[in-house]
Amino acid sequence: MSGQLLSITKKPVFFAVVLVVSLSLTGLLSLSGITRYWDKVLYDQCMRYRVLYGPETKNPLIAAIDLNDESIEILGEFLDTRRAFADVLDVLAQSNTDAALDFMFTSEKPHDPDFVDAVEWAGSTVIAALAVDSSLDTLPYKPLTETELLMIRRHIWNIRVLDKGKVPEANTFLLPFPSLIEAAAHIAHINIEPDSDGIYRRVPLLYGWEGGYIPSLALATAVEYLGVPIETIELKAGVYLAIPLSEEEVIRIPIDEQGRMLIPYTETWADDIKRIPFHTVAEAKNNDVVFDTIFTGLNGCIAIIAEISTSQKDFGPTSFERLYPLSGAHAEVLGGILDGLSKRAFIGWASLSYKVITLILLLVIAFLCNCAGKEIAFHLGFLLAFLGFSGVTVFRWQSAATMPWFAFPAAMLFCIWAGIFLVRLLQRYRKQLLLQNALSRYFPHALAERIMRERKTELIPAYKELTILFSDISGFTKWSSDKSPEQVHNFLNDYLESMAGILFDHGGTIDKFMGDGILAFFGDPFDTPNHCEQCLLAAIAMQEKVQILAEKWRPIVDIDLKVRIGINTGKVIVGNLGTKARIEYTVIGAAVNLAQRMESNAPVGGILVTAAVREKTMDKFSFPERKDVTVKGYTDTIEAYVLGEKL
Repeated sequence: MSGQLLSITKKPVFFAVVLVVSLSLTGLLSLSGITRYWDKVLYDQCMRYRVLYGPETKNPLIAAIDLNDESIEILGEFLDTRRAFADVLDVLAQSNTDAALDFMFTSEKPHDPDFVDAVEWAGSTVIAALAVDSSLDTLPYKPLTETELLMIRRHIWNIRVLDKGKVPEANTFLLPFPSLIEAAAHIAHINIEPDSDGIYRRVPLLYGWEGGYIPSLALATAVEYLGVPIETIELKAGVYLAIPLSEEEVIRIPIDEQGRMLIPYTETWADDIKRIPFHTVAEAKNNDVVFDTIFTGLNGCIAIIAEISTSQKDFGPTSFERLYPLSGAHAEVLGGILDGLSKRAFIGWASLSYKVITLILLLVIAFLCNCAGKEIAFHLGFLLAFLGFSGVTVFRWQSAATMPWFAFPAAMLFCIWAGIFLVRLLQRYRKQLLLQNALSRYFPHALAERIMRERKTELIPAYKELTILFSDISGFTKWSSDKSPEQVHNFLNDYLESMAGILFDHGGTIDKFMGDGILAFFGDPFDTPNHCEQCLLAAIAMQEKVQILAEKWRPIVDIDLKVRIGINTGKVIVGNLGTKARIEYTVIGAAVNLAQRMESNAPVGGILVTAAVREKTMDKFSFPERKDVTVKGYTDTIEAYVLGEKL
């Protein structure tokens, strides 16, 4: 029955309707930002696991020189005059260490000449600037002077642009003082903005300026360290930023349309063992013992120098830590670029081809699940599809650090499952109502409910012993020949309704109505040990009801209502029989035919039963008259008895 019940759900038209509704709902979830929010939550959990439990570690070439509260207290005036910065850069230059300064040196101080000399002597120092985005309506900074314009133009990157996408343009920059710009190897922006939920997940690698680009602090530092010619760098917004190391080896940084790179965090700030207080490096200028320690630890490395004092606001929440210094984000981006040939160096996005293939596969699986006749196969199919897609998502994160694209396909799959399941439930409920209504025409209401409850609706043909009852109105054909259809209809409805009620009350099953005739049986679909007795009680009650109906209808339609009833018990085949187009719950066999012969030979207004019936019930009913009946197909006469009263 399940295949018939759910055949409608197999139609492509039905699936298409559910699909359209499901995709519409999923689209609304996407437009509302809910699916993107779910993906961010999942991404944060993946990143948290990567940082806290994963095997990744920060590139050992990168060191953090922290201007913390202790350093500020120890160095004091030397910081204000920038003498300490000059000393730190001298020590780093002597240690063969490249430096990137995450500071804004906008005004000049007394020891700036020494500071500038140290930057120029080092030759590879990257100095920070702050880009003012062109999307801002107001400019909080003063316009650049001609000198500043000339100097910053020397630092513009003219790279190969395959697709500039939506890389942001800068209106102006907050720059360091001119002599520092001139001495620096690169001027790089330190802009970094959180996502809409306040979490720092990505950093812009480029800002457009006068037809070229100003790189981020980490990108400029990496390119300087690797010695890559600027003009060989290739931009394809929405896909990658390529840094060629050779003809065979190219670092491809995955970026979005705005040129932003996902920050490949590897560890918490507290777990970074290569952190050195600023004052320790400054003291190495005049302390050979300290210098030797610094030289040993930093030789050939890259140092990112930044202030992380409690007075600074250069902190923000990440996926794994509520307060994280943003200089650490620059360090992680730098480490990712330097490790760029590794599979998990960068966090990538799912490609368009992957998304299309995934959606098509999920839709095919959903259609196949929809075609499943059995409920367990339907639900299990969707569950396996969800688990399989989840496994692929986790595998892609673990193997290639691909940002999970999960919420939209999962939501689509859920909506399709829920839509089909809801319709299946409605179809099943409708079928059950129709089936229960149909069963109620054959069985008593309580029995019909039991059949539905115990799922015995298949009614598979079986060979079993039943008691069969035939009844027929005497002289009905002659009487109805001159009556109007309305009179015949009204009378028969009342008569058959009354007879059906009695049969149902005694546990009988109505096989069919044959005009004024009735075929009923007792003992199926549920076994009834006393089915023969119940049949005889029903027959007696029917004859009693006939007398009442006769009094009622005689003055109305002029009918002398009398009924013959024949009963037999024996082995028959009972169950659903027929064709695909039409099927009936019925009984067939010799015992059925003999019951019909009993009815045709029964006295008018009487009940004639076979000897088999009498044998089973003789202790409970009287059988006052015996009749020997000649039946077609039988050589000898059949022993029959007229049913009397209940003892």
